Amino acid sequence: MVTILVPVYNAAPYLHDCVNSLTNQTYSDLQIVMIDDGSTDDSLAVMQELANADSRIEIYNQPNCGVATTRNRLLDKARGEFVLFVDSDDWIELNTVELLLNEQRKADYDIVSYQISVPLSSDRDYDQEEAVKLFLEHKSFRGSLCDKLIKRELFEGLQIDPSVGYGEDALMVWQVLQRVKKIRVLGTVLYHYRMNQASISRQRFNGRKFTAYTTWGTISQDADVDWPQYSDIAHARFACEMTQILRFAAASGYKRNMSVKVLQEEVRRDGHLIKKTGISSLKMSLYAWLVSRHYWLATVLTKYLK
Repeated sequence: MVTILVPVYNAAPYLHDCVNSLTNQTYSDLQIVMIDDGSTDDSLAVMQELANADSRIEIYNQPNCGVATTRNRLLDKARGEFVLFVDSDDWIELNTVELLLNEQRKADYDIVSYQISVPLSSDRDYDQEEAVKLFLEHKSFRGSLCDKLIKRELFEGLQIDPSVGYGEDALMVWQVLQRVKKIRVLGTVLYHYRMNQASISRQRFNGRKFTAYTTWGTISQDADVDWPQYSDIAHARFACEMTQILRFAAASGYKRNMSVKVLQEEVRRDGHLIKKTGISSLKMSLYAWLVSRHYWLATVLTKYLK
């Protein structure tokens, strides 16, 4: 069995598209668990309608707790050997589960990941050490939970940190990677992301995004201890992620407060590693140098950084 986990918050207009892509999978042994996280629209009513039409769907509701707590509760209800996360405003290809399971069975992979937007030219296998490096480079294998079929046993004893409002996926993926033996990365695009303006990633900048500091600070500190051969890459990734937070803040006209100053200090310390390790573009390296010293320039220059 594969358990598909769907956190729901104010997604009524998109739920039919999302769930139809799950119930019409070419692989049928599914548990589909949906939790409504205190929606203020008709999401719960739509969920009930969908559950009435397919016995594999289980629905629950709760007062608004946030996506991290909701995903933790979803994991608690999972019974499948594998789990797959799908956000309620997105959808997946109809052969996704069958394809992923067929790949997983080839060599008992702990994780089979796939692409969300841009395909890769080929599929590849990685052992744990290679997978850690790949994650830190953050290109073909990223921190999202929504592009991976993962053995459920790898989550045992782990919790997504509810205090992290931005980047909590990446911290959980990082923890799971400390338990894997081998993974497979497919070049195929199977997941379709809807540009929903209500999602946290599309909202105007607010202080919650500074919690990405916890995610990538923890990861870089862990790498210093457990993966010292990749310490420079981890700190370069930390600098890239903090540069992006500064970019978002500046683009929204966010004032230079203490949180901004802390991030600038961190980028000044580690920013040179972006160029040294080559994990991002020269443009990103230059932007990191500038924004860490002259925050006001970021408002002008952010439109030039892709």
